[in-house]
Amino acid sequence: MTPHRNLIFDIGLNKGEDSAFYLAKGFRVIAIEANPTLTRACTEKFSSEIANGSLVILNCGIWDEEKTLTFYENLDNDHWSSFDKGAGTRLGSRYKTYEVECIRIVNLFERFGCPYYLKIDVEHADKHILKDMRSLKCRPRFISCEEDGVETFDLLSALGYDHFQIVSQNTKHLNQRPPEEAREGRFVEWSFGPLDSGLFGFELSNEWLSFDETRSKYLAEIRDASGRFLQQNDWFDIHATTQEMIESAATGRLIV
Repeated sequence: MTPHRNLIFDIGLNKGEDSAFYLAKGFRVIAIEANPTLTRACTEKFSSEIANGSLVILNCGIWDEEKTLTFYENLDNDHWSSFDKGAGTRLGSRYKTYEVECIRIVNLFERFGCPYYLKIDVEHADKHILKDMRSLKCRPRFISCEEDGVETFDLLSALGYDHFQIVSQNTKHLNQRPPEEAREGRFVEWSFGPLDSGLFGFELSNEWLSFDETRSKYLAEIRDASGRFLQQNDWFDIHATTQEMIESAATGRLIV
C-alpha cells in the first residue's frame, strides 16, 4: 500500500473548517467526528460534497481498540468535547454524554487506503492513535497532531518520521496564507480562523528541523520534561514528515 496523493484524513472534523479547506484545494477527504451534534450539522453543510463523493463523514471515535466509549459533548465549547471526562467537562462547563462506537485507525486505512496527509485533533486522544499506527504498513507522507507532552515526538519518531515543525495555533491564523504558487493541491484564497489547523505539508512556512533539534526546542520553549507548560495562552500542533520527502522536493522528484 502506498499513500494516495489526493487523499486526506481529517480526524476531528468539528465544524468542518479544515475539511472545507482541503476540499477547496482539490483533495478527497475522509472526516471523522465523534460528536453526533456536529456530525449532523456537517452532513447538512457538506451535502453536495458528500453527494459527489469528495467527502465521507463518519460519526465515530478513533481509539486503540474497537469499543464503545462515553463521549462528553461540551455545550459551552465544542472544541473541549472529548472521551476524556476531565477535558470534556472542564471548568464546570455544561455537557451531555453519548455512547459512541470507536474504531481503530487501521480500519480506516483498510477501508479507504493510506492518506497523503493525516490530521489528528481529537481532544486528549491523539496519543492513542499514534500508538496504534505502529501496526500499519503504510505511513502518510505528512501527519499533524496536537502537542501533548514531549512523548508526542517519541511516538512520531517510532513511526519513522524524522523532521518536524511546531506550529502555534494561537497566532497562525494571523500570518498564514496559502502560497500563490501552490505546493499542495491547487491554489485557493483562504483566511484561517483561530481554531483552524491551517496549512500543511510543503505549504508550511517554517523550516523542517530534525528530531533532536525539534525536541530540544520544544523542551526549552513549549513544555519542560515534567510536562509543565512554558507558554501562556497558546497551544501548538506538531507536523511531521521524513527526510526522504524533503529531499524529493528539493530535487524536484517529489515522491507521491
